[in-house]
Amino acid sequence: MAFINEKTNKTIHAPLNGTLIHSTFRTQDLIPAYLEALKDTAEYEQLMVNNGIPSYALEDKDAEWWDEDGNYLLEELVDILEQYAPSGYYFGSHPNDGCDIGFWLRED
Repeated sequence: MAFINEKTNKTIHAPLNGTLIHSTFRTQDLIPAYLEALKDTAEYEQLMVNNGIPSYALEDKDAEWWDEDGNYLLEELVDILEQYAPSGYYFGSHPNDGCDIGFWLRED
């Protein structure tokens, strides 16, 4: 599932009011899911050129990169995904399930 961002007209590969990733907070799991959601954006291309995941880290999910540099990339991805949240939605954990991450309808 995907949606089109109304400001940029870019496709975000994640459902609205649905799960992007669930039951994990491991950087090794979150980063690939977040990158997949952004794969049709200019930010994705920029990140892959400048800060992509090194091949050794892709091959070794226990590599130190995930705990060190991976955390910086994760923070950057969260910021980007928050900016792509459509009006009336937010990117983050579901209010009733902190392990359910996606674009959720604001309840306020």
